[in-house]
Amino acid sequence: MKAFHFRLQTKLDICQRQEQVVREEMQRRILKRNQIVQELELLENRFQSVEDSIRELNGRQGQFPRIVINRQYIPVLKQEIKAAEDNLVLAEQKVEEARLVLMERMRETSTLEKLKDKAWRRYLHEFLLEEQKHIDEVAGAAHHRKSL
Repeated sequence: MKAFHFRLQTKLDICQRQEQVVREEMQRRILKRNQIVQELELLENRFQSVEDSIRELNGRQGQFPRIVINRQYIPVLKQEIKAAEDNLVLAEQKVEEARLVLMERMRETSTLEKLKDKAWRRYLHEFLLEEQKHIDEVAGAAHHRKSL
């Protein structure tokens, strides 16, 4: 009997490679999103520290110039925080898009793997039937020789 050959093996290999590429792209997008989250946290921490600094300096004598500088910095920080939040929303959308593409690739790969598994089981069944047929022939020939 000839060796097992899955006729869609090339397609399966391509699908598995595409799935791996999409998985890597998703990981890159997740890393980018996580970097934006960290940047946003740093900006929010900086904003909080500027507000705390203003409160602390408010009661002190001669600290008016520093208070003014800190107050002028607050709108800049708010703008940076808003930009980071917008970037985070875009990054989340990109991660979601990559997740959907990955799910589609995984579904396609899974389908082909199931087809391969069914073809293997069918091949194995045919192989066992053919093996049983040969065993029966050998047993029949041995029985025929004994009876002569």
